[in-house]
Amino acid sequence: MPEPWTSRLSGSPPLLAALAGALLLAGPDAGWLAVTGWVGMLGLCEALFQSRSRRQAIVTGWLFGSVANAVALGSLGPLLVSYAGLPAPLAWLIALLAWLLQGAPYALAAYLAEAVVRRGWARWLALGVAFTCSLALCPQLFPWHLASTQVGFLPFAQVAELGGESLLGLCFVVAVAASHTALRSERRWSSLAAALIVFGAPLVYGLVRVPQVERDRAVAPKLALGVVQANAPIPDRDPEQYARESLHALQALTRPLETRGVALTIWGETAYPYPLLRSSTQAPTDVRAPLANGVHGPLLLGLETYSSFVDNSAKYNSAWLVRRDGRLAGRVDKARLIPFGEYVPFWHVFAPLRTFFRSPGFAPGASGTVRIQDSRLGVLICYEDLFAAAARDPVRRGARVLINLTNDVWFGHSHVSFLHDLVARLRAIEQRRDLVRVVNTGRSSFSAASGRELSHSAPFTQASFVVEPALLDGRTPYSLLGDLTAPACALFLLLALAKRRRVRTRSAS
Repeated sequence: MPEPWTSRLSGSPPLLAALAGALLLAGPDAGWLAVTGWVGMLGLCEALFQSRSRRQAIVTGWLFGSVANAVALGSLGPLLVSYAGLPAPLAWLIALLAWLLQGAPYALAAYLAEAVVRRGWARWLALGVAFTCSLALCPQLFPWHLASTQVGFLPFAQVAELGGESLLGLCFVVAVAASHTALRSERRWSSLAAALIVFGAPLVYGLVRVPQVERDRAVAPKLALGVVQANAPIPDRDPEQYARESLHALQALTRPLETRGVALTIWGETAYPYPLLRSSTQAPTDVRAPLANGVHGPLLLGLETYSSFVDNSAKYNSAWLVRRDGRLAGRVDKARLIPFGEYVPFWHVFAPLRTFFRSPGFAPGASGTVRIQDSRLGVLICYEDLFAAAARDPVRRGARVLINLTNDVWFGHSHVSFLHDLVARLRAIEQRRDLVRVVNTGRSSFSAASGRELSHSAPFTQASFVVEPALLDGRTPYSLLGDLTAPACALFLLLALAKRRRVRTRSAS
């Protein structure tokens, strides 16, 4: 039987993997990203197919993941120079190490896939299970998943309500890998059938579900919310002057929203420039007053809160509701913190750390909801919208809308704010809740429970606009059960590797 034309393809697997990693996130918008995601993943499948050993598979997977993360987090080097004050060579070295660390799950997935392929698994199935397990269970500095590339392909992405990004990622990788196997293997018809089933079933499901979700939104009650994007830079001048100017800018953007009858206006993460004691019951009424200069409230403030104002007292990244009478209610804190970015592990017990870091940073607080007009809003602060479990918690407590307060100013004009917004839209699908993102410098956005983006602001501009999220109820299978796909994939891999070990032991005896 003649070999397929694709068998004539040859080259350097690591070089091909690096090119595929660069293409994976190359789409300029969500729609194109769904296409470049397929192209990049096909390139990785070809690179792994050409790998001649498990060692080369590891290198191939690592290069793919590291280059993809260099594209996603390319601003990390300049960020460390500008805001951490590090010398450029050291900053870029740290950035390189971060990209390599983010690429490690891809290396592990490539190794695991190659290991079980040698035990007789179909390559497309091995790749799907290995990548799903590795990406879900390995910690990452900026957690994004291969499934994130498919958010713009709305019908296909709807399967996330059943099993989260792990199930969506599994379907995506298996569909791509099976398509590649159909081109590369003599078992082309069985592989092609697998690709059509794994791609077609979620697609049909999504084509049915998207109209259903939109109909539910159309008849649901709405809540008018004001989004304020003040575009405040990192403070680089007199703190008091900066605080006054920032507060006045926030108030100026809020006034026209209140004239349109919004039920609540939202200021971004730490946008309110004055820290408050956690024991406070009333908003300030002096120069720090948020309800001043024609602003009447209610407001949801992003701010820092302190247990006390003595040195090294616990401080929190918080969101606090200010009612029209100035009363403070419904405080929510960021519960998931980034080590060395937001807090310093072991600062209190390891003295050398205190010579490099003046304070231990933020303390983890209590996540939760705020109540407006008898409806609960789930509040996610900063990167918490990247974690599916963080969005499940407020929905479990009765949240009918998800709100995210974020500050992406650190990443400048880079791919990160777009990728952040894209990953967050998966939370809307998983929980079937409208999602409102208020980002200090943009991109602020409003996404429907179907994952469809309804509006967004341009980054690094001042903006204020009104959104009307639907007040939705009910729980999805994923909201109720969580991620069962990744543990199942891990179990399958363990059983496959254990079987391999038993075969070796039996042979040795």
